[in-house]
Amino acid sequence: MFARFSRSTAPPQAGRTGNARPWRRSRSNVEEDTSLETGDRTPDPQHEPRLRIGGMALENGVLFHTYRNWAMAVRDGSGAIRVSSGSKNTRSPVARLRRYPVLRGIASLADTAMILPRAVAGGGRLPLPTDSPQVMFTVAASMAGSALLKNPKKRMPPLIEETLLSVLALMPSLVALRKTPATGYHAAEHKSINAYEQAEVLDGESVASSRPEHPRCGSNLVGPALAMMTLGNALTRRILGRRSNLARFGVSLLSLSGALELVQWAARHPRSGLAGAVIRPGAGMQQLLTTAEPSREQMAVGLAALEELLRLEKASA
Repeated sequence: MFARFSRSTAPPQAGRTGNARPWRRSRSNVEEDTSLETGDRTPDPQHEPRLRIGGMALENGVLFHTYRNWAMAVRDGSGAIRVSSGSKNTRSPVARLRRYPVLRGIASLADTAMILPRAVAGGGRLPLPTDSPQVMFTVAASMAGSALLKNPKKRMPPLIEETLLSVLALMPSLVALRKTPATGYHAAEHKSINAYEQAEVLDGESVASSRPEHPRCGSNLVGPALAMMTLGNALTRRILGRRSNLARFGVSLLSLSGALELVQWAARHPRSGLAGAVIRPGAGMQQLLTTAEPSREQMAVGLAALEELLRLEKASA
């Protein structure tokens, strides 16, 4: 069960990061992290257990989580930072699935989704700008384009059709993320995790100087997942001789799981040329579309969420 509490802090002064306190760590404890943003906790045989922190950008803040706990910081209407946090149910059926290959990727995503109702209750706003005219126009155009492609009177090779359908399905999400507060908070999320993993002192300065991209970002899944979905849907259509919604659903799940496994492998082999090819599209997407240089206020929110998560982890250790 989740144990949640909230508190507010005054808006930070210029050049400061709210009530953030420096958090020190030894550089000898820092090693390359090779997981996705799934919140796992991986032991280091020579040092203390090292946290693998997952994250999610909100429209008004940042959410972090590990295998056991979650923490969120948001800006409320008055400009104050509100912090909410709690524990996760590590004995749920979903959590138990995370030990099995292929299934663990879907289980991790489901585990994150289970936190979202608590995040919304704590004042978090999910980045779903459905009131944006540009987004609604893109959704309508995507649906119209998909309907035209599925017209049985206009046949084209299945692989080409599935490729176009995948691109059309992705467009509304890309338009929704452009030039929104969520892109700044997305970068603040990455900067906070990068500072935690690489800096000797976790404070406003180390967060500000960290990279806004991260190798475990979910953006890295887009390229591999779309490629697998395109090939999988084309193959099932060839085998079945028709388009099947049930088959497409199964292909989507398997493709997402396969993409997670592939990106995990790529993170474990950063010097491999294939690994670079897997990660490169997602890195470009982060730089061009899904992140923007965060403001000082946004970085203060990210740091507040991370400090709260580290406090919970220390208390529950």
